[in-house]
Amino acid sequence: MTPSAPTAAWRKVVEEYFSRLVEDLEQQVESEVESRVSVAVDAVVRGAVSDAAAESRRAVAEELNQAARRLRQAGSAEELYTVLADVTSSFCDEAAVFSVSGRQVRAERMRRPAEIAAGEAQATQNLPALEFSAADAAAFSTAIESLDPVIAISTPAEVTAALVELFKHEVDEKVYLFPLMARGEAAGVLYASGGVQAPALELLSGVAGLQLETLVRLPAALSQNAALATAAGAAASVEQEPKPADQLFHIAPPVRKPPEVDAASPAGAGSKEHREWWDLSREQQHMHLAAQRFARVQVAEMRLERPDMVRAGRARRDIYGALRELVDRAREAYRVKFVSGSPTMVDYLHLEMVRSLADDDANMLGPGYPGPLV
Repeated sequence: MTPSAPTAAWRKVVEEYFSRLVEDLEQQVESEVESRVSVAVDAVVRGAVSDAAAESRRAVAEELNQAARRLRQAGSAEELYTVLADVTSSFCDEAAVFSVSGRQVRAERMRRPAEIAAGEAQATQNLPALEFSAADAAAFSTAIESLDPVIAISTPAEVTAALVELFKHEVDEKVYLFPLMARGEAAGVLYASGGVQAPALELLSGVAGLQLETLVRLPAALSQNAALATAAGAAASVEQEPKPADQLFHIAPPVRKPPEVDAASPAGAGSKEHREWWDLSREQQHMHLAAQRFARVQVAEMRLERPDMVRAGRARRDIYGALRELVDRAREAYRVKFVSGSPTMVDYLHLEMVRSLADDDANMLGPGYPGPLV
């Protein structure tokens, strides 16, 4: 063997070693690059997804806010029906708004599917006359009696044959019914199908019901209460009973006899004027109506956003303890916006919580509840 043989063998060993080292290094670099690229791509994707989700939430929240504002601005029941049918377009494919009088259900507005409504206006003149008894439509009957949303199958027994034909429902198609509540009863029903987003429609139905109560039911109730108050005042005058000056007007259903006022107190010694709804200025009346709407919307949002906490509070008879943060925030906003701005204001927020959250039992609000603001 020549002297160069060991050197050649060693060179070969070294070259093989470095070749394997380079291969291992290349694999490690490739793996590291893939890992870093994957992490970077995942981060970008997560960020994009998070941004898209946040933007989607903002868009939906803004759309709901605009829809609720339009509903609250409706100046008549007819306008309210039209607005409600329109603002539901992003949350279901087709919808109809029905009014309820006793057990009779009447179609007021309708939004047809795009393929059916092509070339047609969606106004009242294109709505076929449709009126039926709730007893002939099980789904409507359930929604009206329970005051809860109802999911049903579009069969003639559930929604009437006329409605199935009107909307060209498929066999076993799912439909949703949302009652429009006014003064504790169903004054209307929102009927929806196709791509239904139930939580959004339930919220809009709640706002529509509150506005419908303001437009249709509340003035009648105020007139009735005012007449009762006048009769009570006349009887009290005959009996020469003192009238309290701080009892301004009644908004609750039956008018209660005003509390006795100490003759030595400023209220008893001062003017005996008893101001009713018609005694208030137009601005004061508008503020009272706005306060009522605000109270009902706030309580409706509590029920929709925290239904589990509402149920838990009712079970413990401590609704305030379960919803303290929401209630305190609503009370402070009500105090700043309404109580501090009107000497005649009533705590409608307290009344609505008692009515809607506590089932007319103020004790269910709990021992920690601070009581009415006024």
